[in-house]
Amino acid sequence: MRMARPYLLSLVLVLAVMAGLSLLPDMRKSESGAEVAVFRPSAATRLTNSNLVDMMIGLQLATPIMRVEWENSLLTVEFKVKAGRELPAEWTRDVEQLLRLSFARMENVNRVLIRYAVPAHEAALPSNAGLAGGERTDLADSTVKSRLLLAADIRRTDNWLASLGELGSADPLHDEIWRERLRMSFTSEWTKWYGPVPTYSTRPAAE
Repeated sequence: MRMARPYLLSLVLVLAVMAGLSLLPDMRKSESGAEVAVFRPSAATRLTNSNLVDMMIGLQLATPIMRVEWENSLLTVEFKVKAGRELPAEWTRDVEQLLRLSFARMENVNRVLIRYAVPAHEAALPSNAGLAGGERTDLADSTVKSRLLLAADIRRTDNWLASLGELGSADPLHDEIWRERLRMSFTSEWTKWYGPVPTYSTRPAAE
């Protein structure tokens, strides 16, 4: 019994040393043979101007991004739509991924504004648009970089985000429930290109 106490103290000391070593960075050898510290990366939980570009690239979205801004818990992403083309088939999956990043992975994003726009230099109306006087939608103002087609506005407090997994296969362009959830709005530019968008409702029939 007299030797139990020293052995116990030794065991406690060894465990303490091992715990301390686990907190130190890994030591790896560089090409020169010198040991260098390699810290284990931690998953980012806050969006910043420093990691914004990396986060967007990491999503590997199908639709190209023209502009992205981050300010005061508001993330604004503007997607590029080719003139005269419909929205890409993957656009709802892109939106779903963007919202998962913003509200599931990041803790400091409270609102996401999503825009779909045509670059200003491509925004001339098609020849069959039928507008009097040959009206065009491209602007003389060279500071205008794009012409907005539609926008969506999503907030962290939206209850429907619990059903976010359904968005990828939804049809927000025509389903009025998803239009309301995303707070979608269409501009006159959209109407000039594509005309009014017909809608339907998936609300259950009243009993």
